[in-house]
Amino acid sequence: MLRKSFINLLAVSFLSTLLLFATSEAKDIKGAKAIFDSGEGPSVGMSVGHAKTKTSTTATESKEKYTGISYQLLLLSDDGQFKVVPKTRAFKSGERMKMLIRTNRSGYMTIYNIGSSGKTNLLFNDYVEAFTLHEIPKNTNFVFTGAPGTETILVMLSDQRYPAGNQTITASPPPSYNPPSYTPPSSTSTASNTELPPPPSIVASLDGAKSLKNKGAKDIVVEDSMQNTYAVISPKNGWKPVPGGTKDIVLESSAGSNYGVIPASTIADGGILTLQIKLKHN
Repeated sequence: MLRKSFINLLAVSFLSTLLLFATSEAKDIKGAKAIFDSGEGPSVGMSVGHAKTKTSTTATESKEKYTGISYQLLLLSDDGQFKVVPKTRAFKSGERMKMLIRTNRSGYMTIYNIGSSGKTNLLFNDYVEAFTLHEIPKNTNFVFTGAPGTETILVMLSDQRYPAGNQTITASPPPSYNPPSYTPPSSTSTASNTELPPPPSIVASLDGAKSLKNKGAKDIVVEDSMQNTYAVISPKNGWKPVPGGTKDIVLESSAGSNYGVIPASTIADGGILTLQIKLKHN
């Protein structure tokens, strides 16, 4: 179980970690990071129910807008210093950690923690600006307590605001926002009035999609070796991963920074880019 621990954190240590994060972002790395930083990549042609046509890459190849989520895991060591740890790390009871999360476009971000006990906590629910670094939890940290198991962090990014269940956290976007990378949804849309289902049901949907791995789930969800998942959830099909297109998700992990990007057209019609992070607690 993850609990928030309100201890006094060393400002110098955390600022140093932020500087490390910023420095690692500055390197010229190809792949998901490069697409995340630029906000665009080669046109892939969404695969919806059929195979993607392969085309040769040329200097004049059209570009496509991409949406992405990037994160790091920070461990508070015994000497009071924060250090970046890989997502494959197994945490021990009593250890403290936090996350740094960024998106490469503005939108509504909701973050849940689903503990090994099944208890769900809403960690964040607000409008975010592109490339703004968010510390989760803010001004404090998590501590691993209780029985060992798997902790799940669910990060959801959408063009539209979805009420987060029965939670009391509320937020509003700036009075007049117009993110440069996409057009705000129409005021006539009903999706923004739709309540998010309980987070465990979304996790079950993602896990169910993984079980179809040998039957075409490549078109539904992309996962890495730690079962961390980037997918696009659609409220129009029962809050399940979209049936096609997410095979175009590009994943990359480098120096403790993790990236997942998807063509922006996938979430343009109410879809939610969803990142599921599994944390091992031994």
